[in-house]
Amino acid sequence: MDGQGSTGDELTEQELEDRVAAEKARALQEPGPSWRTWMLQSALRWYYMLGVLVADVQIVVTWFELSSVVGMVVSLAVATYLEFLLYRYLWYRPRSDARPSRPFRRTWLKPAEYGRWTPEADLVQAGVSIYRSEEGPSPKEFL
Repeated sequence: MDGQGSTGDELTEQELEDRVAAEKARALQEPGPSWRTWMLQSALRWYYMLGVLVADVQIVVTWFELSSVVGMVVSLAVATYLEFLLYRYLWYRPRSDARPSRPFRRTWLKPAEYGRWTPEADLVQAGVSIYRSEEGPSPKEFL
């Protein structure tokens, strides 16, 4: 029982090397998104949320020190609305299965049809529609 014995669950060294080589080959064939794309579409969203939290806490602390509840509530309401608009402008993703019934118009809650740092923005830049076409079977028929 010196731990040197091989069981059926353990991989031999050659099998492990073959497996790693196959994984490397797959990674080279399909590298995934670029670093910039990953950063804009995924990572910065979390840093944005952290920044929003810090900004809101700073607003609360500032108005708490000034002893003004009204100022705190008004400032938080305005800041929350502006943070919401910026988030929707950068990362809003419309439902791909819903086709809009009329052309997009900006509203107080929808500053953009799709977020600027989303896969939909990449599709529009490539000249592809962000909404599914009516061709083919409906996904709702299968559910």
